[in-house]
Amino acid sequence: MAVRSVMRPGLAMALVAVMVWLGGCTTTHQTGHTLPREEGARRIIVLPPVVELSVLHAGGVAEVNAEWTRNARKHIADDIAERFRQRKIELVNGDRIAVESVGDSKELQLLKLHEVVGASILNHQYQGPRQLPTKANSFDWSLGTETRHLATKYEGDYALFLFVRDSYSSDARVATMIIAAAFGVGIQGGVQIGYASLVDLHSGSVVWFNVLARSTGDLRTAEAAQETVDLLLANFPQ
Repeated sequence: MAVRSVMRPGLAMALVAVMVWLGGCTTTHQTGHTLPREEGARRIIVLPPVVELSVLHAGGVAEVNAEWTRNARKHIADDIAERFRQRKIELVNGDRIAVESVGDSKELQLLKLHEVVGASILNHQYQGPRQLPTKANSFDWSLGTETRHLATKYEGDYALFLFVRDSYSSDARVATMIIAAAFGVGIQGGVQIGYASLVDLHSGSVVWFNVLARSTGDLRTAEAAQETVDLLLANFPQ
């Protein structure tokens, strides 16, 4: 079963709203969670990143580039494995982060659920007309107790979920932007946007969440991808 998924309308709207709210800048939001210090209680599963890289054509249609996407997934996986090794955090499944498919139906459903919950967090956690009053002074989100399936399967304590959409303007899109600018019309170019979540597998609670949204960045090379992962994992729990 493919990890790659079609962006849901609700998520697309949430991501657009975040971009407008941010004004094209980068933001992060974290909870105050810290990892336990007990030996053997810092075992983290990294689920295959749900990543898509696209080329943005002149008319604004985004076309997924399979090679870029495949390479980006590997760049992210390699970088995460190395930085967790340096932090002395045990990766349970470090050799399978970059896989392009998930054979376990429950694991696939959790990846899709994280996508939906992440969209809800973007819609309702942050300041704005859709913020829920109950979320104004608290961060209380969960994937439910089905996450215990991952705890049992991998013998891990936490799972790191990543969702990223990255687009790059084609030459025709750039030309369109230049022409439109000459007439005082602004047209959006490529954007990089996504989120990362750390989930307690025993309770299902999202204990840390981070948002990335900007009009710059690149995941097509290993060197450039490191900077994106830096932002995705900014202030990751220690």
